[in-house]
Amino acid sequence: MQGVSHPVARRYARALFEEARARGQAEVIDADVAALHEAFAASRELARVFESPVIPREKKKKIIETLFAGRLQPLTIRFLELLIEKERENLLPAIVAAYRALQDEAQGIVEAHVRTAFPLDEAGARPLVEKLERLTGKKIRLQLKQDPSLIGGVVVRVGDTVYDGSVRQQLAALRERLRRRATFVNGSNESR
Repeated sequence: MQGVSHPVARRYARALFEEARARGQAEVIDADVAALHEAFAASRELARVFESPVIPREKKKKIIETLFAGRLQPLTIRFLELLIEKERENLLPAIVAAYRALQDEAQGIVEAHVRTAFPLDEAGARPLVEKLERLTGKKIRLQLKQDPSLIGGVVVRVGDTVYDGSVRQQLAALRERLRRRATFVNGSNESR
């Protein structure tokens, strides 16, 4: 699967995104893209079908018709068929990811990847979301992951910025301060 940074995937995603808005169909096409995302997340086999150069284009079109006709908007169906005709269907998962990134950008949403030592429920996550929203000035969508190696605390990544409030990080910082202090004390004793 190609990443969101794939330039061709971004171009196709932007084309669909802008066409949906130009036609006044932003909400329904956004929902279609969400449905495609769910379909690929639920079935690795579906992603493999579109990634495979061996499966004939006509068969891929038939799969789209079978799975999505009546469930997706005609614009979305035509877009999927265009990808197949242009032999770009292997980029579909990356196009979906790029489209969702465009949606988030338009809505002022950023994704925060949060690792905690213990499970965090919605009530426990709310203060974190509020603090991150104040810090970033954007709406936050949390992606939570439990990581027992943290011992305690939380590590948050928003874009390229990492906020490390883990116990492990705090212990490492304390260890470094003690090491510097020991070096300073030993160094000043030697100079006497």
